[in-house]
Amino acid sequence: MKRLLVLAIMAAFILGTVGMAQAVEIQAKGTWRVHFNYLKNADFNNDVKVDKFQAMQRVRTQFEFIASENLKGVLHLEIGNVAWGRTQGAEGRANIGPNSGGALNADGVNIATKNAFIQFNVPGTAAAVKAGIQGFALPSTYGSHILSADVAALAAIVPFNEMMGLTVAWARPYDVTQGELVDHKWNDEVDVFAAVLPIAMDGVTLNPFAVYARWGKDYLNHRFGGASAVPAAPVPGVDNPFKNANQWFGGVNFTVDMLDPIVFFGDFNYGRVNLGDNMKARGFIADLAVQYRMPMLTPELFFLYESGEGSGYTNEDGRINGKRMPTIGTDGTSWAPTALGMTGSAFGGGTDAILRSFMFDLATDTIGDNPAARIDQYWATNGTLGMWALGAKLGDISFIDRLSHDVIFMFAKGTNNTANRQLFTKDDKYYEVTFDSNYQIYENLAARLELGWGKLDLDNLGTTTRSNLAKDDAWKAAAGFIYRF
Repeated sequence: MKRLLVLAIMAAFILGTVGMAQAVEIQAKGTWRVHFNYLKNADFNNDVKVDKFQAMQRVRTQFEFIASENLKGVLHLEIGNVAWGRTQGAEGRANIGPNSGGALNADGVNIATKNAFIQFNVPGTAAAVKAGIQGFALPSTYGSHILSADVAALAAIVPFNEMMGLTVAWARPYDVTQGELVDHKWNDEVDVFAAVLPIAMDGVTLNPFAVYARWGKDYLNHRFGGASAVPAAPVPGVDNPFKNANQWFGGVNFTVDMLDPIVFFGDFNYGRVNLGDNMKARGFIADLAVQYRMPMLTPELFFLYESGEGSGYTNEDGRINGKRMPTIGTDGTSWAPTALGMTGSAFGGGTDAILRSFMFDLATDTIGDNPAARIDQYWATNGTLGMWALGAKLGDISFIDRLSHDVIFMFAKGTNNTANRQLFTKDDKYYEVTFDSNYQIYENLAARLELGWGKLDLDNLGTTTRSNLAKDDAWKAAAGFIYRF
């Protein structure tokens, strides 16, 4: 009888525990968009013929599984940038990639995991912990040049008081051969350690930060020296040019609104890395913006400066002495005040950043597939180009209820020495004008129209590749709907 009673109590306890585990609140939010893009001369390369028009869509939905105010799990799913009519699979012309899956009977569109993490408060404290694949971005005004991406990480947020706190994180962006059966111990891990100290005072907000990243030499050999899925085997008698690279960054982001409605924003970042005995890079970026906030209009001026490469950046013996600030990874989102040249569009997909795309192509075509070219490609898509830019924005123009406009003018010029014709040099210029409109149909649904013009002026052509590029202006027209909930 006692045994039956004990079994009954244990069963009740187990069933009660299961019931508690299932008692979670599920909340959903997301951004769904459908858009139609026209983009002419997408990367300023007339030798490459691509469709100028695309119809596309993207779905991002985030689910929060909330057990209590102290514990939740977050799952963020994505169906990304599906181009209407583009096939996925082996039928007909196979186009398997990030924009595929929009053809007839398009039921093979894959759902990707964007974020998946646990977030909980440390018992008895105000500290919080996030563990898993999560969005992580260093503080910035227009987008980090160093790190802004979805990454597997462990982060702790510790508020000291109302004025100050601390965020520390460890992230592992890459470990190429983890769990694989290989015949060699590859040093192919990349680890990132970051600390941010947010400080909020009356009229001033400061976000100083420090970052250390370690790049395994075998990952660098894979990323910059070859295209295989795993690090290439060492060649007998040939030394790997890379070492285990130590990468350091420091910076501060600030906002000054004590003179409101005049508000100042800005950043200063410095970073350095030694990829090997003859492969080094160090540099800085600085930007400053000022806004004057008015009821129906917000004028803004902005300025950016990125350090550029000198005449001795590369030479015939393969030495690299870079003066652009290195990067970890930003998914192309660094410095984004404009909607054409730098990050493309609020819609993305078929309206990607044309200036970054051009610089990637120029680096690839001019000096071929070698470590310097791979570094130039990586910097072009993820970090600094080596340029300065000045722009003006008339933002939040609204004279009609629910309808607003942004007008942006920008001029940019390279800071790289003219000897580096695979880069954006001091003789090269870029002009851009964009006009974006947003009409809020409902509280959660907006119709958006983006118009843009961009012009490259390569004064010193110098090579056949440069002569074939930038002959025509770039034009963009994108329209669509964005549903946020």
